Amino acid sequence: MEKHHSSDAYSLVARTAGGVPAPIRQGHDSPFLGRTALVQAMAGCLTPDSTASGSLIIGEAGSGKSALMRHVLALYGQDAYTVNVRGSAFAGRTAFGALTFLLSELDPESASHPVLILRGLTELIRERAQGRQVILAVDNAEELDEFSAMVLSQMVANRSAHMFAAFRDFSAAPAEFMGLWREGLLARLDLEPLLPPECSHLLESELRGPVSRAAAEELTGISGGNPSLLLAAAEDYRESGRVRSWDGVWVLDRARKCAFPRLASAMGTKLAGLLDGQRELLDVLALAGALPLSQVLERVDSRQVDALQEAGLLQLEHRTVPALSLVDPGLGMVLRGRIDPGRRRELLEKLPPDPVVSCPVHAARWLLSSGAKVPAELALAAARAANAEGDPLSAAAFIAADPNHLSSPAAVLELARAVLAGGDAAGTSDVVTRHRAFGASGVRSPETVRLLIVEAEAGCRAMAEQQFEAGSSSIAHSTRLEEAEQVLAVLAADGLARGESAQLERELILARARCLTQHGEYGQAADFLSGVYARGDENGRGFRALVGSWLCVAWGMTDRQSDALELAAALWPLLSDAQEPDLDAREASRAQARILHVLMISGALDSAAEFLARATGKEGAGSFGGTLHEICEGVLHAFAGRGAAATARLLPAARQLAISDPGGLLHTVSAVAAYAAALQGQNQRAEEHLRTAGSVPATPSWALQRTAAHFAVLAGNVLGSVDSAEALSEMAAKDEERGAGAYAVLSLLGAVRLGDLSQAQQLLDTASGLQGRFARLCEDYAKGAASCDPQLLLLAADAAAALGHELLSRETGERALQIAAGAGDRATVRFIHRTRRLQSGESENDAEIEDCLRGLTGRERVIARQAAAGTSNKMIATELSISVRTVEGHLYQIYSKLHVGSRRELAKLLTAGHADSSIRPNAVQGVR
Repeated sequence: MEKHHSSDAYSLVARTAGGVPAPIRQGHDSPFLGRTALVQAMAGCLTPDSTASGSLIIGEAGSGKSALMRHVLALYGQDAYTVNVRGSAFAGRTAFGALTFLLSELDPESASHPVLILRGLTELIRERAQGRQVILAVDNAEELDEFSAMVLSQMVANRSAHMFAAFRDFSAAPAEFMGLWREGLLARLDLEPLLPPECSHLLESELRGPVSRAAAEELTGISGGNPSLLLAAAEDYRESGRVRSWDGVWVLDRARKCAFPRLASAMGTKLAGLLDGQRELLDVLALAGALPLSQVLERVDSRQVDALQEAGLLQLEHRTVPALSLVDPGLGMVLRGRIDPGRRRELLEKLPPDPVVSCPVHAARWLLSSGAKVPAELALAAARAANAEGDPLSAAAFIAADPNHLSSPAAVLELARAVLAGGDAAGTSDVVTRHRAFGASGVRSPETVRLLIVEAEAGCRAMAEQQFEAGSSSIAHSTRLEEAEQVLAVLAADGLARGESAQLERELILARARCLTQHGEYGQAADFLSGVYARGDENGRGFRALVGSWLCVAWGMTDRQSDALELAAALWPLLSDAQEPDLDAREASRAQARILHVLMISGALDSAAEFLARATGKEGAGSFGGTLHEICEGVLHAFAGRGAAATARLLPAARQLAISDPGGLLHTVSAVAAYAAALQGQNQRAEEHLRTAGSVPATPSWALQRTAAHFAVLAGNVLGSVDSAEALSEMAAKDEERGAGAYAVLSLLGAVRLGDLSQAQQLLDTASGLQGRFARLCEDYAKGAASCDPQLLLLAADAAAALGHELLSRETGERALQIAAGAGDRATVRFIHRTRRLQSGESENDAEIEDCLRGLTGRERVIARQAAAGTSNKMIATELSISVRTVEGHLYQIYSKLHVGSRRELAKLLTAGHADSSIRPNAVQGVR
């Protein structure tokens, strides 16, 4: 690399052939992630046959323009002489200011006229390049002076150089560059924000450890996918403890507050040069969320408002009235974090929040932090919004700001929801009981119905906690739903508005569906929900989708797995639609999670993986993420037997749930994580997960409790337990009594896999009563295991592979191989070996021979090869420095293990041609 003493110019030389540039590795302090398409587009401009001679890279400050250029030059700057040029406000005031470091190298006569300067600079760079490709790397290109822009553009126009130029504002680009773009000599590339997975990878690299998805998504949201802002926010979070390391995993602690000093500094360019009045308006809007335009214009000069809009800081929205708000929510968070209580009180006197337009959560926090009284109406609206956003702590704080909240059914409802969302079933009942003590119990209202629904849900959780708290008693929650239905009937008879009555009826239906399925009453749930779902969209598409998700669970857990899969495929696009007006995003995410769970239980791992892939891509962006998505991915990998992949998802999720677990998922996640750790031989960590699973309350969902029990038994088996098969058989018997056929089959399959062949007939009988490909797989497995039929086991192995059960497929194939080898079925043994060879992509005889010799020791393999080649026992003994008798003993073991009777058969086995490699044994080809 060459350096110039007064410049950033340098050259990168790589010893590679010409043509399309090949990447070379360069060391960097921080990794470059994503932007694959842009990297390839820029690299393509460096090829001889490219019509474009470079790229114009447009992106906001901190979006990674300079990093992208450095990355491309480091990878593809082959045989290149690269000159770095940087525009600046100072250099832009001087002719050729950006090229001063090169002008000093010219003769005085050559620097007397622009044409001579152009010719002199071109010759100077060509001389130093020594025949190599010249690349101009221009940063802050919008601040170039016109003469520097002219020289650079002329070098591109006459094909003397390639150029990459970075712009924050393309509208300010020099006219010469615009001309090159219009003529096609420079391609335009716009840097979009980093995608969430790219942000997650960048955070993991920066923090040097795995990051929970909850932490990654919050930081991505704050930064808007801007790499510089992302890293600044991550450092602020780390320093404040809002993101902290727990057992090597970075998790989000929402209880910690953050002042954002680094993020504020990184955003400083947005606020640079603002007048005091403009900055004050931004502070007020950050605190209020939004204000009516008319209210703002009464106190702020309209020209200042216009200037902020032109700078891209303010936006005008049409709510009930025209209203102003900040364009960037991240900027609002930064500003709020830097306004002290005294300043908040001062701003409150100048521009208070509007009760209609302002964001209730922001307005309530503003008043609370200023020591001002929060009106009851605002406290209720803020609590309702906080609960909808999944922030129960804030919701409870807002309600508590109203000293008379216990007398308000609506306020008590939001407080009860907040306490329940925090996982406190007993506290929820206590809130409702204290409300009723006010003597308002005789008053019937829609809130009365909703409070009964919340009590019923608290009762479900209390029942789940009974096994962990001795002496606890569950609430008679089933009667609460019946009472709610009676209250609704009375309200309807008394003239309750039809729309409100219909909404309450929908909420009661969903509450009943949740209660039935959570307690494992799948038959009743299916009967109840089938009629509701059959009504179509008369009650709204969103409501029907939620009903369908519960019905999908009921069908999938009983005996209608194929119907459940078909229903899931129909529901998934609707649940992924973030724009569906009557579908709450958080409810949609929960519905997606329960659909995925029942698909995994019923063995349709391939379909679950497909749905998850959709949710990860653009189709499902924003609809299904966070810890819930992370858990679903991890559990799917565990069902498939991919221990390392499961751990990579479940460990961050478990550590995040240890901070906050409102849904009671840590019990199940820990059990599944224990199995994943055990598969990898991490016994100590597996035992730790099992202890955690046994010490925390379980989720109210019977299915999730059952999943935890299933994986706890499997983990125990890997760790050395001898009664795992018996435990699975006992669980299967209880599953059948409950009517949960999907889990009965899964447990029976596990028992037979662990060697309890006495359950094979029961597995066959149970599977024959279920729908779906997994049930057919289990039938083949049961028949093959019971009759020691390798062909049926191979069918089961193939089916398992197609469904995504990788570990089951490998184990079943290995079992078929053992049975075939033990029975002397050499055709099936050869078929299995050839199939493995083809699946691995190998095509040489040596690969097939190595497969055949897999069961031999190293010494036996050597002797087998020599014997098959015709070498005598005496020669083998001489070459290996052993006795002839030892050779004969080894050959006896070889013949026994490979099920051959002579050297001729051994040679035939090891040199079998490929002519019949695709021929499957007749029994395998035939109909089951």
